[in-house]
Amino acid sequence: MKNLRACTSRTSILLVTLATVSGFTRLARGQEAQTLGGQAVNQNAFVGQSGGVSSDWSHHHVIFSAAGTAAEAVRNGTYERWLAITNDLRYQMQRRKRSGARSSPPAAPELAAADRELECAQEVASESDAVDTVNPMAEDDASRGVLRRGLVRALIAPPALPLPEFRKAPGCRHTPTKQNLFHKDWSETEGNNGTTGLGNYPATYTTTSASCATDFAVYNTGLAGSSSQASILAYNQLYGGCSPRPSTYWAYDTGGTIATSVVLSLDGMQVAFVQSSGGVASLVVLKWASGGTLTSPTVLTSNSSYPNCTAPCMISITFAGSRSDSYSSPFIAYGTSGNASTIYVGDDAGAMHEFTNIFSATTPAEATSPWPVTLNPSTDAALSSPVYDSVSGNIFVGDYLANISSSCEPGIKTAAGQCGYLYSVNAGSGAVVQSAQLDYNMGIYDAPVVDSSAGMVYAFVGADGSTDCSNGSCAAVFQFPVSFTSDSIGAEATVGAGYEFLMSGNFDNQYFTSNDAMSPSGHLYVVGGTGPQNNTLYAITITNNVMTTGSAAVGPEVATNYTNGYYAAGLPVTEFCNNGDSDCTASQGTDYLFLSVLGFGSSFSNNPCPNQSLDVGCIMGFTAPASGPISSTATPNGTLEVSGGTSGIVVDNGASGASNIYFSTLLNQMCATDGDTGGCAVSATQAALQ
Repeated sequence: MKNLRACTSRTSILLVTLATVSGFTRLARGQEAQTLGGQAVNQNAFVGQSGGVSSDWSHHHVIFSAAGTAAEAVRNGTYERWLAITNDLRYQMQRRKRSGARSSPPAAPELAAADRELECAQEVASESDAVDTVNPMAEDDASRGVLRRGLVRALIAPPALPLPEFRKAPGCRHTPTKQNLFHKDWSETEGNNGTTGLGNYPATYTTTSASCATDFAVYNTGLAGSSSQASILAYNQLYGGCSPRPSTYWAYDTGGTIATSVVLSLDGMQVAFVQSSGGVASLVVLKWASGGTLTSPTVLTSNSSYPNCTAPCMISITFAGSRSDSYSSPFIAYGTSGNASTIYVGDDAGAMHEFTNIFSATTPAEATSPWPVTLNPSTDAALSSPVYDSVSGNIFVGDYLANISSSCEPGIKTAAGQCGYLYSVNAGSGAVVQSAQLDYNMGIYDAPVVDSSAGMVYAFVGADGSTDCSNGSCAAVFQFPVSFTSDSIGAEATVGAGYEFLMSGNFDNQYFTSNDAMSPSGHLYVVGGTGPQNNTLYAITITNNVMTTGSAAVGPEVATNYTNGYYAAGLPVTEFCNNGDSDCTASQGTDYLFLSVLGFGSSFSNNPCPNQSLDVGCIMGFTAPASGPISSTATPNGTLEVSGGTSGIVVDNGASGASNIYFSTLLNQMCATDGDTGGCAVSATQAALQ
């Protein structure tokens, strides 16, 4: 086993939530709408104000492949499972996002000359001094070569090859050989060094009318709240044609630092998140009302009468044991109609917490015995973000390296490593099942992805401890059934050389539209190559719910990090299928893959990443094939320069017609809309989706 020493700081993770709701029977196949027992499906029961849909990090981690029809389920003896799937609110929301009639967004005017100058200024600034206000290297990590989270100087030197000739071409002077379909829509500062965070996502609430007034995007800033700095804020006036665009909808100082992803209620009127103050984590549930700005936020304190208080107001609940939480985002399990929701979240001491009465008429509280449940008592292990599967009733979560001076390899006094495991926790009893060790370096930083229809869970591993890739560890994806047993190893597909952490991938439209009910076929896309190799997009083949083991299909090389002497983490992939006013099917619609790299974006033959350097990342969008995996020679539809890379990427509800993407930068740059320098909350329009 190759001895890997951890040389990186830790990442924030995507978290996921799943829920059950009785009385819904809308089916997953195509556009079928059915009745059950003579009662019509209530297709609006899960939507909020103005028929909107909430979207947050958790919706990237619980997904539903085709469930089939009721008749098929009866014939196959799986009716009860089918009913649990189709009754799940998240299933309903996924169907709504991937289909449905929509209205056109407000007409976008021509970009004004002043806006054009701002965009030029932003791109020129990011070429020269985009990150000069940030020192991403922690003092205690300097001797180990850590540049910033997810980037480390290569331990194995790259081959002595001529470096590529980078094209220093800011957007206002760059003319690619193929039309670049990414367009910067707006970017607003979150404050100096403000960011949603690596692996964390903004949240959105969007309606079918693409409303300037009611649609909004929420960003945590990752900065301590104060009278002059918001810890969380939201923007409306999101779309072209809205004026002013965007507008600060609300902004709050909540008395702490919000470093992980936020979650929204179904109606979009409440938000929940974890914040830290003095090294102690608290769960916050907040009712918002318009008001406040980034630099003059409304100050909120905990209100014990919540939710019977006048918005804006919030309640803050300290974690049992006064634990800290660095990278675990809350996962919301939506309650049935009229009932409270539940939140699951991990801490830095290897324990899982449960909070009840969320988004209800009752005061939220932390559950007691058997909660919190300790999954890993090692002092070196912390929990990443959990994902709840409403069909099995289990919570799935990985653990990662809390002490970056060590690694997850087996220690001198133990036969097993300190971290790098996948866990299943029964939501009713708190019973814990631990897999075999999967990661041997930094652990499992990101939340797993659960397909509740197929009954499978996927864990993302940066270094599997083998010697199979470049004579060292491989980055890999492991597939497990949701009922896996203790010490299970699962099925493994490798995605290039491993060292840094690997974040979650996403399935393509082939997978979502597969005709085999509860037994899907398609591809899982992942940005691999986290060790002595350039970051590369890989496609893992799934056939009838069985993952192909061994080396995954190699797609395009998306960065030249190793060529330039650095290992880099593989960042998340977001998939979005767009087919105008109707469902994406196997033969209709265009399937898009959005991803980002931390630095040294590839110089593609078409739409090369601009300003390729260590501190300037690149966001890019590819078209996924209608059949088979993506080609290694594929080039992006568009690219956009982003300082330090991006947070997780959220796409508008497909029914809204807006098709914008939302993210934050990881490092400072000039933010085009307000002209300030800092971490930026960004919306970008991809013309290919219009």
